[in-house]
This record gives sequence, C-alpha cells and structure tokens, in this order.
Amino acid sequence: MNKSARLRERGLGVQFMGYRFLVMVFMAAIFGIGLSPVLGHAASIPLNEKGIYSTSPDDGGVIYLYRYAPYTTGTPAFRTKGTPVLLFPGIGMTMNQYLSCTPPGMEDEYSIMSLPPVSQAPDWILNAKGTDYIESIKADKMRFYNLAHFLWLKGYDVWLMNYRDTGRAPLHSQGNNRRTLNTLDTWATLDTPAAIAKVKAVTGKRMFIGGHSTGALVGYAYLQGAYMDYGKATTAAGKKAYYNYNFALGIQPHVKGDAALAKARNAEIKGLIALDPAGLPPLPSNMDTSFMWSLVATPLYLPLDNMGDYLFQLVPSKTMYTMEDMIFGYLNKAALADNGENLFTYMNFWLVKNMEPCMEDWVIRYSCGGTSIRAFGHYMDLGLNKTIREHYLNGKENYMSNSKLTKGGGTPDPANDGYYYYDRNMSRMTVPLLTFSSTAGALVSPTNTYNTIISKKMPTAYDEWYVVNGTAHVDVALGKKMPLDVFPQLGYWLEMVDALTVNPPNTSKPATRNDL
Repeated sequence: MNKSARLRERGLGVQFMGYRFLVMVFMAAIFGIGLSPVLGHAASIPLNEKGIYSTSPDDGGVIYLYRYAPYTTGTPAFRTKGTPVLLFPGIGMTMNQYLSCTPPGMEDEYSIMSLPPVSQAPDWILNAKGTDYIESIKADKMRFYNLAHFLWLKGYDVWLMNYRDTGRAPLHSQGNNRRTLNTLDTWATLDTPAAIAKVKAVTGKRMFIGGHSTGALVGYAYLQGAYMDYGKATTAAGKKAYYNYNFALGIQPHVKGDAALAKARNAEIKGLIALDPAGLPPLPSNMDTSFMWSLVATPLYLPLDNMGDYLFQLVPSKTMYTMEDMIFGYLNKAALADNGENLFTYMNFWLVKNMEPCMEDWVIRYSCGGTSIRAFGHYMDLGLNKTIREHYLNGKENYMSNSKLTKGGGTPDPANDGYYYYDRNMSRMTVPLLTFSSTAGALVSPTNTYNTIISKKMPTAYDEWYVVNGTAHVDVALGKKMPLDVFPQLGYWLEMVDALTVNPPNTSKPATRNDL
C-alpha cells in the first residue's frame, strides 16, 4: 500500500471513529434526558387570535398565515399602514423560527439570556418607531432575535406562513395531497402563490417576500412564474379536480414556467429577501447510490411538529442546549480537521458558538416543522446533479419508474428530460434582491449562491449581497450576528427599496460581495 493510500485509509478510520463517538454522545444525551426531571413546558407560543388568517391553494386544503404584532390581551397593534413583508420558513422549520419570544412556563429558563447594555444597543432598537429599548426588548429579551418583531419595530406589516403539513396548532397548514409526497415544488407552486394572494387581498399593497433557505427558494420560484401543471383545466374547479386526481394516484404533476406570469408577479413584489437561499447543496459524490436514492424516494414523513409538541417539551432547556452543544460542537470541530476536507464538512450547518443558548433551545423546542423524506431527496438531486430543477419523480412517466426510484433524476438534459429548471429561468426575476450568505459552506455556499442565483437574475441597481463571516446555514438566520449585523443592513435596504414607487431600472452588473 502506497503512502497516499495509507493516509486516506487512516483518514477514513479517524472519521469512522468520529462518527462512533458522535453516536455515543447522542446516546448519552438521550440517556441524560431520561434522567432529567420532567417539566412539561407549554408547546404553544402566545398568539394574537386576530392575526390568524387562512387561505386555500389551488388543490384545496388550508394554508395558515399569521399577521404579527407583539402579543397582547387587548387589541393587537398591527402595522396596517406599513408595507407588507411576507416571510416563508426553511425546510424542517415553521414560521416560529421568526417569532422567538418567552412562552408561558418558560420565564425562568429564558431569563438567563443576556442583552447588550443600552450604550451598546444597535440603532434599530434605539430608533424603534413608537417604543424604546426597555419597552421593545427588555420586556421579553427573546425578542432581540425575533425577525418579525424587528420588522414590526421598523413599521412594516409583517406576515408569516406555514407550508402545508407544517406548523403548530392553531396554525397547522394542510393540503389535499398525502404529506409524504410534498416536495419543494409543492410549497413553491401551490402554497406560496396562495399566501401571497391572501396578503394582497387583505392589504391591497405591493409587498416584500422572502425567507431563510427554502423560504428564499420558494420566493425566486414564484418570481420566475413557476406553477404546477394543471393540464387542460380552465377554471379553479378544474384545476382542483386535476390536482386531486393526480394526488390520489400518488402523482405530482410537472412544474412549468410562464414569462408573462413572471412579469405580472414581479410587478406586484417590491423585493426578495434571501437568508442563505437554498440552491445547490455541496454533497459528497458517495451519496449517489441506489440505497440512498431508494431511501429518499420512500413515502415517509418526519413528524418534527409532533415531537416538538410532546417529546421536546419534556426536556429541560439546559439539557436541550447542552445536548446541542455536545453534538454540533463536535461536528464543528471535526469539520475543521484535515483542512476541512472530510465528510464532516457536509454536516457543518450549525455553528453553536454563534448561538445564544436560549435560541438553541427555541430552534428545537418551538421552531422545527414536519417534512417529507422526498423533500430532502429533492435537495439531494440538486446537489449531486448540480442543477436546480423540479423534483425528479414529478410527472406520470416518472413516479412509478424503477430507474428513477433507484437512480434519481440522472444527468441533467434540459432540452430532453422534461423537467423544469429553476436555474435556467432565474433571469425572469427582475425585482431587487437582498442576500445574506453564511461562510461554513455546508448546505449552501456563497460561491454557489452567486453563480446560480445572484449572477443569473436580472440585476437591478438595488441588489445587495452580504457574506456574514463566522456563520453556518442555521445560525446565520437565528444566531448572535442576526440582530447585530443582519438586522441593520436589512433595515437600510428595506427603507431604500420601499421608497421606490416602481421597480428600479435594470443594470448589467450583478451585486458584489460585502463581508459582515
């Protein structure tokens, strides 16, 4: 055996030992949970009932939205005069990722959160409209990381949405299809248009849209004029019947795109906010196996909502974030070994050192949302085949194909394979784009974000791109740098673009990178 082979074998051995150690840590954490005193915290967060709205996508079902104002037993102070901002969650998450607060029963656990003194408080707190530092944040310190609350303080009419089959009661959305068949396309072409139409119907205003990860993906899909094929139907009833007929057979129709529809949609949207927007996850090529494709094609569903409602509520907050620190802290260190060239680099999507402990707890206890295995399989196809396209099982010809079930979508062939390619239609997005990228590179890398989204959209004079140093995919939207670095830049950009009465002129130059 030559030297390079021995080194490679040694590296793989070290990684195997690392995985074994990680499993041991996880099992120890589970054992610790079993020995911990049961507290039974409330699974729900305080909501203003008057802020709960629902709408129906083209296939039927119910999609829930929430209009934000700080919780009160009186009349909520909705920003009805402000510009609407509609946010979509990431995969495996719910709208709660933007709603951090202190629920009843968690006062003692979340009281440990520390805030900067008034002298070091960010300007967005000190200059908040109609409030001050003590009233807006110190009354509930968890709001310091609350994106919806930040936007509300800036005077925006904040709306949040849960995709079908995600969300905690009373905001649990559902479609008319089997939840195990949901993909990124389902959320982008059915749920997202319905949510946008509802906000438009209620407010009558142009709005900003966006979100974290998948929440940005559904936004740029919408702005491309992407929709789910409805055959020859010409009425709303016909579309619903077409979708439900296919769903009953286990078929999700193909995605299509329309340039005229894209133009109309862009005219109604002021801009897209993209927090580490999903695209091409840099996955290892050894995932491209029949076993892995068969696994992600399986109609299974991860009930993270139910786990959050029941199991996670039995775990004390300190146990929760200690367990997360152990598991992800180990992954963070392992990813840095061998100059970052190991399997752990693909799992390094959450830097816990960039997280406030109470927010670590919030992510698991309140923010997680149910997700189908096929939705993860969708990302696997994008990452391994290095193209952003519709799910490879879409269409009658693909859903029962043994080849597709065990080999995935195969080598991209846009002219002949019958799939819709989002990355081939990015130029249809003509509104201003604000992007915040993380630096760890797992799941989303700044380079791929630039190459597949920023550089391909129709550039405007108001496109901006920031790379937030020392962050990974999860914590860039929920970590310590969010209120200190991301919020201020987001606020400046929103004020600038919101002042425009029409979409800005195009430019030939895409956004340039700015480091935070």
